[in-house]
Amino acid sequence: MKIKFNVSRFFGILLVIFILIPSFLYSLPVDGITPVNNRDYVRAVHQLVKGAQSNIRVMVYQTWFYTDYPDSDSNLFLKELIEAKKRGVEVWVFMETSNWDKALDEKNKDYAKRLEEGGVTVFFDVDNITSHEKVLIIDDYATLVSSNNWSHFSLWLNNEVAAIVWSQPVARAFCEYFNELMEQAGHKPLALTNAEKRISRGNFPSLQAEDVELLTNRHYFPLTHQAFQNAKERIRVVQRQAQYYTMVPSYDTNKERKPGDPISQMNVLIKDLLDAKKRGVDVEVVLDGELRKSKSTGEWRINNKNEDIAMRLVAGNVTVYYDSLTTQTHAKMILVDDQAIIGSTNWTHNAVEIGNEASILIKSKEVAEVYEKFFKDLKKSGVRITPGFDLFALKSEMEKEDKKDTLPPSPVSEEE
Repeated sequence: MKIKFNVSRFFGILLVIFILIPSFLYSLPVDGITPVNNRDYVRAVHQLVKGAQSNIRVMVYQTWFYTDYPDSDSNLFLKELIEAKKRGVEVWVFMETSNWDKALDEKNKDYAKRLEEGGVTVFFDVDNITSHEKVLIIDDYATLVSSNNWSHFSLWLNNEVAAIVWSQPVARAFCEYFNELMEQAGHKPLALTNAEKRISRGNFPSLQAEDVELLTNRHYFPLTHQAFQNAKERIRVVQRQAQYYTMVPSYDTNKERKPGDPISQMNVLIKDLLDAKKRGVDVEVVLDGELRKSKSTGEWRINNKNEDIAMRLVAGNVTVYYDSLTTQTHAKMILVDDQAIIGSTNWTHNAVEIGNEASILIKSKEVAEVYEKFFKDLKKSGVRITPGFDLFALKSEMEKEDKKDTLPPSPVSEEE
């Protein structure tokens, strides 16, 4: 029996498939990568905004305007965005609004009002979904992806990771992602642009890379999971917050969950690390842990939220460290052989399965070595976690030592 082959129908099906598959699932070519970790991020934002020639798109989670500190960098970012608008650059900002974090909501709306008074167009997300991405797109060419919020702590005190991707295809893909968030929040998408004038790379040294993949929203888990399964030599993880789930969180709204599905995709990633260790991959993890004295209250602050995940990994012979206990590590970074994953995505159920997040996977030996050094520096200043490690016991010891200090606490409030 002969089967009649309908050529037009075949190509029609291929076209539908092509349209339905998001473009950012493909590896995208790049002209170069500029890592801008920790304090380098601040200088990079200033240079990018001041150097913009045609347009600026910003996706930001947390913003602070400091009335008592007019020269703070988050204030200067605001000023420079307004100045860019005044010199003819189109500026659009997409910002988080929250129905559960009143302080963040108030700060962002204050920042947005100041931007709008300067002529900048601001859009808010829908308040019941966390938009945690931190991205700047300059002239449809330079894309800065980071873990940084626009606050003094994040810009000048925390450990953070970021990178500038020099690539029209990557910028285009992130512009499309910007529009996805706009539509989700009920806004009309922006017209996609192709900047005739664009920022110069001259002041930014860059490293070579094979390509970049976008790990936005629900694409983070499958690509990270695949990278872990394919790891041959090393895995490095730096995380602000990581969690293992023994039950589906009450806020989960996934109606498509089937019997036998994992409680959380986070649990799968943890298993991936343990499995990689078993097959001989060198696996090391740095988690945020805090034990420091508040300048405003004089009380000792402790954060051991990552203790459960740390002990699960240690039990599987994975080497785990807390970072420097006096410095918050807000970075979210993964190294798998010669691949680096950086961005905004915490290892929580909300981040991986529900909220809006933006990370990238960079294939580059040179870039991976930069982040390997970043990892080693955190490890060097940190504390290795052993089965009996207890932050509360360490806190008691430090409080006893601190009684020798007779200085009163500072009356100046501290952002924490």
